Amino acid sequence: MKTETTTKRILTFGNRQIPYRIIRKQRKYLRILVEPNLQVTIYAPTNAEDCKINEFLHKKAFWIMQKLDYVKTFHPLPPPREYINGETFRFLGRQYRLKIEQGNHSPAKLRGRFLYVMISDKHDYAKAKELVTAWYRLQAEHTFHRITRKCSEITSRHEVPAASIRLRKMRTRWGSCNSKNIITINTNLIQAPIHCIEYVIMHELCHLKHHNHSKSFYKLLSICMPDWKIRKELLQKVVIPE
Repeated sequence: MKTETTTKRILTFGNRQIPYRIIRKQRKYLRILVEPNLQVTIYAPTNAEDCKINEFLHKKAFWIMQKLDYVKTFHPLPPPREYINGETFRFLGRQYRLKIEQGNHSPAKLRGRFLYVMISDKHDYAKAKELVTAWYRLQAEHTFHRITRKCSEITSRHEVPAASIRLRKMRTRWGSCNSKNIITINTNLIQAPIHCIEYVIMHELCHLKHHNHSKSFYKLLSICMPDWKIRKELLQKVVIPE
């Protein structure tokens, strides 16, 4: 049975007081995450000693401060979506306006610069959200599978095993992979430019051969996608509304 505990603490760095939380769970390594809302989280194995966590945290203190300052440049964050007429939605990096029309329910459709939704009650925003979410999911399935096939043609030349792909909405990651050669991609990534999507998928495919961020991993990534640093920088500027 998996257990998870959360502890809140304060990191002092110079004259700054940085709140953070430690989440202990079933995992092998320590990981630090700075979220868009400026929440700092340390993910630690359940049996990790406090002294090891503190040592790791203080080694990363300057990086945490830099990351927080960088994330702040994107504030204020976009407000939560309301799924109302005229609201802006992103698809493959481009902006579209939501157009809600009254009629029999039908799948959302992209026409010109508008994302059209047909519902029986124009003020049923919950239904509008349901249809838009379903549309995003469908587009993500088609796009991510197509890009995975394209990227796999490159990685297969470098002894990277074939991968299966699954989609899931994730709050803090664009993608992940596991030892079963399954890569998971955040459905929200469909809102980012195509070059960013290709970067995330190529990144995860390379992890199927190198399950870390070692020099060997980055060497493989650079061979498979020479401009990955530019793509990563572009992705870091992508902010997805809730």
